[in-house]
Amino acid sequence: MATALLDTVLSRVAVRGGAIDPKRLAEMLLATTSEVAELANVHRSSLTRNPDSPEIQRKLGPIATILSRAADMSGSLDKAVVWFRHQPIAALGHARAADLVRQGEADAVLDYLDALENGAYA
Repeated sequence: MATALLDTVLSRVAVRGGAIDPKRLAEMLLATTSEVAELANVHRSSLTRNPDSPEIQRKLGPIATILSRAADMSGSLDKAVVWFRHQPIAALGHARAADLVRQGEADAVLDYLDALENGAYA
């Protein structure tokens, strides 16, 4: 099942050789490309003009990874998106995953998901 969910996430956001398409990521998140630019901490014009740049891809990668892992854990991409955008995480100061990513703390969210996968209590 994990592979199927990962494939679902990747098939919805990847284009040209596996690059993450910001527009598709925005659609998956039910957000605008401006909101995705804000999440990724990049200027929206950079995101739309040069989406394949290594810098843009490096910043979009953790968002896609978090969504993939959350989808794997919840069993649903829809649930993962709702969790990412709306669910406060007590262990991370009651911030939402989207807020933490926006603040440059995607690694903290990934560490949290690691802890959950390893049996930590949410």
